[in-house]
Amino acid sequence: MTTRGHSQAKPEGRPDARPDAKSRLHEAALRLATLDESDTSVRAIAREAGVSQGALYRHYASREDLLGAVFAEQIEPMIAHKEGLVAMRAPIRDRVREWVRSTYDRFDREPDGFAFVFLTTHNLPEKHKHIAGRQSALLTELLRQWASEGKLKDMPIELASAMFVGLMLSVPERVRKGSLAKPAAQYTDRIADSIWAVLAEEEGESSLG
Repeated sequence: MTTRGHSQAKPEGRPDARPDAKSRLHEAALRLATLDESDTSVRAIAREAGVSQGALYRHYASREDLLGAVFAEQIEPMIAHKEGLVAMRAPIRDRVREWVRSTYDRFDREPDGFAFVFLTTHNLPEKHKHIAGRQSALLTELLRQWASEGKLKDMPIELASAMFVGLMLSVPERVRKGSLAKPAAQYTDRIADSIWAVLAEEEGESSLG
């Protein structure tokens, strides 16, 4: 039976609260970007934030620059936590569960920020593109470690990653749409078990509990 007491990855934090124009711009951009068919023009974001368009341009060169900064602000705490998971020496199964648990915890605490990062299409400026692929790279590294232990089924890592992410993100998508009840965290064990059953060699398909 696998224990669950190994997780010592750096806990996620919320983005710093900054009660100023820049903070209001971030909050406004996030709200608008996660609404279906919402206007995310410079004018609309400035109006939503209660600042002038000039104030926006004092902080950011463009709308894309602002949205890239919001993206980075939201994803960086998630990346920091996942880096800890990849680096720790706990059993792979424990880390798979913690990956799912922390993802759902983030969604439950910051649903708009999560949706903006994972459920929204982006056109990021060059200076922010490197961070967009960091979380995927970390999952790839976790899967490589899994494979190196001989516990991952024989398949391309990219396929394993697609299956992992597909199973995991299906829950926040449905919770957001209202077809699954909140909180997402209640589905952690079921989804972690499902990921393990789909990706692990047969000898590892016992229950997580």
